[in-house]
Amino acid sequence: MLTGMGMQRKHRGDPAGGDPFLEDFFRDMSPALAHSFTDEQLLEIKKCFAGRTRGAHTVDLRFSIPLLRRYVVLLMGRERRSRKRRNHDRKFHPVGTLGNLFAIAVVAVVLAVPVFVVGYGVKSYLGINMVSAGGVHSMIEDLRRDLVMVIKDI
Repeated sequence: MLTGMGMQRKHRGDPAGGDPFLEDFFRDMSPALAHSFTDEQLLEIKKCFAGRTRGAHTVDLRFSIPLLRRYVVLLMGRERRSRKRRNHDRKFHPVGTLGNLFAIAVVAVVLAVPVFVVGYGVKSYLGINMVSAGGVHSMIEDLRRDLVMVIKDI
């Protein structure tokens, strides 16, 4: 059936026609709207989303944390966005947000604790004593005394 502008409409029970991408695209859309797309429009939509298919990233890690009702996504791959798109993303999705800073701090602590424990274990195994007898308090007191001497000499 032809409509205005000579475009052909879809008239079948399943507007996605068994296409997994289109099934996902139409999932939350009203059936009336889903049936209104032409073949040409659907082809252009698929072209626009072609680079966003899963598996297009070298690292594609996605998981949920049910107890916190949160999810985590880590994607890494070759940069394919244009300069204009990168600038737009930087403007509307800034890295320096409170949530991002909190996430970076959590990741830093999660990574630092095992590194410290392993480092301390290796140091102990090798018998390396980084602080002379007296412990950290003695080391801080020696450092304070040295600073006082330097300041007096000035």
